[in-house]
Amino acid sequence: MKLLLTGSTGFVGRNLLLEILKDQCYETLYLPVRSEEKLRAQLKSEGINELPKSIQTLPMEAPHWDFSFIRDVDHVVHGAGVLSGNSLSDYSRTNTEGTLQLMRTVKRPAKVIILSSQAASGPCGNGQEFKTETDKDNPVTWYGASKLEMENQLEAHFLNENFLCLRPPMILGPRDSATLPLFKMAKGFVQFKPGFKEKRYSFVAIQDLVAAILKALSQPVEFNNFKQRKFFVASDKVITDSELIQTASEVMERKGRLVKVPQPILWGISKVVGNVPALSKAIPNLSKDRVKEIWPDKWVVSSQSFEEEFNWKAKIDLKTSLKETYDWYVKSGKLIL
Repeated sequence: MKLLLTGSTGFVGRNLLLEILKDQCYETLYLPVRSEEKLRAQLKSEGINELPKSIQTLPMEAPHWDFSFIRDVDHVVHGAGVLSGNSLSDYSRTNTEGTLQLMRTVKRPAKVIILSSQAASGPCGNGQEFKTETDKDNPVTWYGASKLEMENQLEAHFLNENFLCLRPPMILGPRDSATLPLFKMAKGFVQFKPGFKEKRYSFVAIQDLVAAILKALSQPVEFNNFKQRKFFVASDKVITDSELIQTASEVMERKGRLVKVPQPILWGISKVVGNVPALSKAIPNLSKDRVKEIWPDKWVVSSQSFEEEFNWKAKIDLKTSLKETYDWYVKSGKLIL
């Protein structure tokens, strides 16, 4: 079997690629990349010194993809996307138009899985304990809006194709860069929590998300028979922002003091971050767009629909996921003890 995987040097794609190489479940892997050297360096850091013969790199990037020359691909996993930008068009160029260009040019694969995000749905509304796929979508960021538009355009133009959109919430695990600031903060004597009210979140460990993707690809079901094409994929465990910070401290064996910061102060910091490109790149979660995700008090979803359709269940708890993330940061030299 043959797989086309986009975003293979990103967080999700990188973990998925390593799992596929370990299991040797595809004879050919087509990997569109901007930099083959980056891919080679990442694999080398995992003990893979030579590019495996199963990998065929394709020097291209969104939205200028053209996969029309690949005529025998069985599965597609589309993980490439933009997480931070300065305008809605920055996000839409890759997240929306790039996805549509992929679907226009790829030659009718058996199954396509596209990584969307909980951000496309938005936070819980007043009185909601959790959101399901049938609830009203209300993205609060450009990022979320671009992912929702992607989903809507796919349903409008490619409904006969065998595709699914997966909407993971916060993803935790090794090879992530977004949680590095969390560990750097947890390393100190003071840890800052946004707002005075406890915030509640869904999460999924990267290993569970990878297992969900491979499970969906391996199941003998036709995606275009589903009434819906979007599924939340999350742990049943709901966490709080305080629990996230304190668990990070615990796995580092630190005992800091949790300080609650008024949200208007964070708003001011986000304006500074948004005006300094280096800071926006270093702290993407505090960009002027992504900081809007901090204000709501509840980002909780139910993945019951996916669990029932694919006989999948998240297994990894918060502490285990953060411990594995921390160990990887130390091993890779990104966090000094």
